[in-house]
Amino acid sequence: MIELGIIDLSAEGRRQLASLLEKWTWVSPDSRITLPRVSVHLLSPEEIRFHGSLDVVVVGPELIGCDAAFINTLRQQLPGKLILCILDAKIYSFGLVEQLGRLGVDDVLMDTATSDEFFRRLVLLQRRLNNKKKGRLVVVGSARGGVGATFVAASLAEGWLELDKRVCVVDCDVISQDLTRFLQVRPHVSEPLRLLVDQQRVVTNETVAECAQQVWSDETNFTCMPPAAGGDEALFATPRAARAFVAVLEALQTQHDVVVVDTAALPAITVSALYQVADEAVFVANRDPAGAFATRQALTLLSGYVRPDAQITTVLNDNSVVTASLSLMRSEALAVPGRDVNEMTIPRTLKAARWPCSGYTPYQFLKRQIDALLRDLNVDGDESFAKRRSLWSAWCNAGKAWCRVVLSKWRLGRRGGPEFERSPSPPTVPTRYHEIEYGTRGVSEGELVSRPVLLT
Repeated sequence: MIELGIIDLSAEGRRQLASLLEKWTWVSPDSRITLPRVSVHLLSPEEIRFHGSLDVVVVGPELIGCDAAFINTLRQQLPGKLILCILDAKIYSFGLVEQLGRLGVDDVLMDTATSDEFFRRLVLLQRRLNNKKKGRLVVVGSARGGVGATFVAASLAEGWLELDKRVCVVDCDVISQDLTRFLQVRPHVSEPLRLLVDQQRVVTNETVAECAQQVWSDETNFTCMPPAAGGDEALFATPRAARAFVAVLEALQTQHDVVVVDTAALPAITVSALYQVADEAVFVANRDPAGAFATRQALTLLSGYVRPDAQITTVLNDNSVVTASLSLMRSEALAVPGRDVNEMTIPRTLKAARWPCSGYTPYQFLKRQIDALLRDLNVDGDESFAKRRSLWSAWCNAGKAWCRVVLSKWRLGRRGGPEFERSPSPPTVPTRYHEIEYGTRGVSEGELVSRPVLLT
């Protein structure tokens, strides 16, 4: 989100300039989903010194025609900011453009310019901006419904909250509002969000803040944005709506450390737009063999949408009734050729059915698993984290290989082999933060294994 300030002598001049910028912004082609978003502030020349957070300052023709030397004062008050001057036919001349360049103006634009010209300058100018600190955008998706995407999104949100992060979880299910209802957030739908997606209001930090609701009364750092009111899936079915929704999420990123989006019930065009701008993509699947092909197809498309520097994490929810082999799911459904994908398994637990409409999240009884997933996601961007994680993975893989050797020798001894003949049971093998496969069942993190478990 680019903070853009409009400066002119009179209030009427500032309103006309704001209308011109709004026309340039919303008349752009529908295919421009990932263009930079702007938040507009109308300011008088006296108010500019109180707004040092602006990124781009747009100076109107009325002020330039009256006192072009004001640019020098503006440059002193806002060092390092970008200044764009709008000229009209009455004051335009090459000598004026040369003077503005000497005073420190970064670029000029005629009021008769097209939307293409405005965005061309904006795209190039934003490269000169210092990277503003903003939160990470985590998109949680799945190939179909009912696999636990909402379950994982809510768990991740509270997990980051435990790390003293300002977290906002976004519910996109305009049909049933599952995440909002499960967390008991009121209201279940957001009318301000509907106006922003329909482009009846301009997306600014102030208008977006009206869409988020506090989840718990004693926790101000945890908010939830309910889905848009009075709509269905068709609300997000156009590129213009997808672009407006991405702009809303970018505004949320400036107000929170982490924004978690549950993409349930969103159409494909909006989901692809979210993956293009996501910092982390979390893909949730279960072990139902009937959905293995859909999982593979959706994960392949996801890997093509996300940026090369974005991280992809697959979460295998092991709470389904019908289960396929864990090794088969990993090799056939959850593998992405050419991309490094982190893997995580949520173990089966009877408490998983208790969290809907309870007001809390599954983090209450899956703290260890979610904390391990947060370590994989690496929210703080620690450069040494990847090295530590690779060393930890190597250690876990070595332990897994050792356990397999020990258990294979024990099974050989049980069948009459020369080894372990006097041992009626295998040695106790403690496992932690990794998974050991026995036959077709995975024993999850934190369990103490005293004997192999075989499915018959």
